[in-house]
Amino acid sequence: MDAQERLPKLKDSISFEDIAITIAKNLAVLCCHTNRIEGTDFQRPVYTVEIGRTLFDQFFNSATGYRAQYFRSPWAGLQANALFMKTILPPILESAPSTASVLSVDFIRESLSTLSAKAWLTEHGKEIDLECPSCKGEWSSGLSGHSQIAEIINGRWEIASGQKAEWGRKAPYLTKLRIMGAFLDSRYNEFVPFDKRFRANDIYQFGYS
Repeated sequence: MDAQERLPKLKDSISFEDIAITIAKNLAVLCCHTNRIEGTDFQRPVYTVEIGRTLFDQFFNSATGYRAQYFRSPWAGLQANALFMKTILPPILESAPSTASVLSVDFIRESLSTLSAKAWLTEHGKEIDLECPSCKGEWSSGLSGHSQIAEIINGRWEIASGQKAEWGRKAPYLTKLRIMGAFLDSRYNEFVPFDKRFRANDIYQFGYS
C-alpha cells in the first residue's frame, strides 16, 4: 500500500481505545516464550502476535496510536500502554501458547498487568527463541531507510538528534507486535532493566526506545 492509501487511515480520528479493542478481537497469538534474567529469579512471558498491516499502521504510526499517546506526554503514554495491555489480556491468556507455557496463568496475568509490561514492534536480533520462526523480527535499522528522511513529522521527532530519533521518525509498515510482560520473581516483585526505566520519556522525545 502506498502513502496515498495509508495516509487517510493514519489521520483517522479513531480513538486509541477503539484501536486496542479491534486488535484484541483480531490478533493471532503466534508464540509465547519465557525470558529470564540470568542468575536471578526474575522472568517474564514474551509473545509475538500477528495483527496485519492496517492494524499495525493504526497502532504504531497513526495520529491516535500508541506512539502518539507518548507524544502527548510520557504519562499519557503509560496510561495508553496500561489500557492496551488490559484490553488484549483476555485473548492472550486464552490462547494455546499461554496454555502450553511453563509459566502459570496467574503469573502470566500478573506479569502482563504490571506497569512495565509493554507492546512494541518485532525487532530483528531480539528474538527470545532464535529457533522459533514465529519470533522472527520484522524490523531492523538496516531496513528502515535513510536515517535523515522523516516519515513522521510532528515538530519533535523529525528534528531530534541521535539514533533513537533516526528510528523514531520512521513509520514502519509491518504485521506483528511483541507483547512483553514485566519481569517478576516468584513473589511478584517487579524488576525494570536500567535501560528501560526511561522508556516513556524516550518515546515522548524521540519516538523510539
